[in-house]
Amino acid sequence: MADNNKLVHRQPPALPAGTKAWDEQLKTSVQRNINDMVHDIHKMLVNADDPDSEAYSKYLWATWDEQAVEGSLSIDNSKAAEMIRNRGKKLDPSHPLVSEKLATIVKALGVVLRRYGQDRRHRRNMVDGEYVPDNADNERS
Repeated sequence: MADNNKLVHRQPPALPAGTKAWDEQLKTSVQRNINDMVHDIHKMLVNADDPDSEAYSKYLWATWDEQAVEGSLSIDNSKAAEMIRNRGKKLDPSHPLVSEKLATIVKALGVVLRRYGQDRRHRRNMVDGEYVPDNADNERS
């Protein structure tokens, strides 16, 4: 008689197997923007195990034109953007970044670097790991 009083629960369906199956079940449509795509490739390129990491980091390191690999921060930005676009093409010939202008990728890379607090302006104003605002920052305050 004790068995008749048991509450029987329905069994839930199995969980999706693997990431592709999970992606197929996704109910929201999150549109990734260019900043997110550049961010993804940036993370690949700064990975120490990546063969292009050293060259990519050299293009991002300088904070003054005189320190830049090509003698110009804007040219170094363009070279880094070109590496991002080429990596996108290597990953997938139809990657959305393949058809983007370098100027657009440079702007998105600036957004990505600011997300980390590693943009050139911020790093230029660092002293012993502390951000020291320049005169332009003081005037805005």
